[in-house]
Amino acid sequence: MDPVQSYINDLELFIEGENFWQASLLKQLEGLSVEQALFKPAEDRHCIWEVVRHINYWKHWAITYVTTGEKLNAKLENWKALPDIKNEQSWKDDVEKLKSLHEECKKFSANTGDELFTSEDEKLVFFRQLLYHDCYHTGQIGLLRAMQGIKPVT
Repeated sequence: MDPVQSYINDLELFIEGENFWQASLLKQLEGLSVEQALFKPAEDRHCIWEVVRHINYWKHWAITYVTTGEKLNAKLENWKALPDIKNEQSWKDDVEKLKSLHEECKKFSANTGDELFTSEDEKLVFFRQLLYHDCYHTGQIGLLRAMQGIKPVT
């Protein structure tokens, strides 16, 4: 398997499939209610929904950066407030946005080819490392599930 296809395979395993380390990001979100997505262990901590929006932001940021060269202002949008209306539909909309951004990342990876791994261009390195960011936050989501007594994803 070539390096790019291997990377895309890892994206699929860690975001939507099964891997050796933890349940994938989308599996961790599957079936969560709004109340579960809003649970915070303390007032100054993030809930699952906020983490999902944070992941979405950085995927969007990275795609924008590698495709246009523009660095969005992270202070304005990172950890963006939850929508005013917090219901099942708005929660599902953010999960669907995550799925869409994930597909964009896979498509960009496939179109970039070997340059994704051979280039030292900051934009490509940042983009490639999104997987690590997503895995870190997937672990947080797993912990927030456990703190609520939600059955682990197998």
